Amino acid sequence: MSSLSIGIMLAIIAGIMNGAFASPTKYVKVWKWENIWAVWGIMGMVVFPWLIVLLTVPHAGIVYQSVGARNLLLMIGFGVGFGLAQIFFGLGIAAIGIALNFAIAIGLSTALGSIVPLLVLQRQKIFTAQGALIFLGVGLILVGIVGCAMAGGLKAKHLATGAARPRESTAVTMSFKAGLFICILAGVGSPLINFGLAFGAPLLTAAAAQGVGPSSRANVIWAPLNTAALIPYLIYCAYLWKKNHTARLFRAPGTGLNWVLGAVMGLLWFGSTVIYGGISARLSEMGPILGWPLFMSVIIISSNVVGLLTGEWKGAGSKALGAMLGGTVFLIGGFATLALASRLS
Repeated sequence: MSSLSIGIMLAIIAGIMNGAFASPTKYVKVWKWENIWAVWGIMGMVVFPWLIVLLTVPHAGIVYQSVGARNLLLMIGFGVGFGLAQIFFGLGIAAIGIALNFAIAIGLSTALGSIVPLLVLQRQKIFTAQGALIFLGVGLILVGIVGCAMAGGLKAKHLATGAARPRESTAVTMSFKAGLFICILAGVGSPLINFGLAFGAPLLTAAAAQGVGPSSRANVIWAPLNTAALIPYLIYCAYLWKKNHTARLFRAPGTGLNWVLGAVMGLLWFGSTVIYGGISARLSEMGPILGWPLFMSVIIISSNVVGLLTGEWKGAGSKALGAMLGGTVFLIGGFATLALASRLS
């Protein structure tokens, strides 16, 4: 099996993991949004990232000292912005559900996370056959996003005409338009984690100098970036603990399983990020440009499946479901187009 085929296979595995990482929130008892998502943040943004650095990067301290403060501050800046996006992402899931939030937020993240590195780092590829396929693939994904957004509007309209409108979550109450806006904000900020990889060449080079293999080099980027991301995220959670008096719920009887669910969420989410780093390495300099949309499109598709299996579209009406499935078809088409583009590398 070729390196490229392995990369595409890993994109599918990582996308499925990431698309399913939020599903444990449906089984949390007693805790509120700010409880379970805080545990996810601590595990996925700090504990697992630094653990993987310890396991895969010898002399990590030398790596970080050798790149200088400017490069580390750049990663921290990307991380803080990504952390703000994750706040909106978590709120979007609670407001309008896993399937729709993933489709809109991750779809926007796909487009921005791929096109910006292409325009900045690989301009010579823009007017080639590969560049055309990249733009076509991203375009198909954007059409899929529009279809999914339309599906969400039809779903909200259909449910509003019923006797009782079920809520996606008891944690957040807002209109569909407000939830859609939250998802858009999440999508705009989410590709900052990919920008960290795209513009983190000095860190990757320093890791290589210490003997770190290609598939593990991105780990030196994920750890500081995600730790910085936790800062605004945890500040917001702490604000909600005080406002809603929910810090006490961490010690509530019968919530021991919640800690496990939060850890599983962190493991699935960060595990998929580590695999994505390996995908990017296999695609060389085109990794952040091609690997990112491959990864993101599988996330959207798998999250739609999770949403369907967990009943998010029950009672939404045939038109809404058809629009969601139609949008998913375009997303799959975008994935296939980008996979073809990657073969031209």
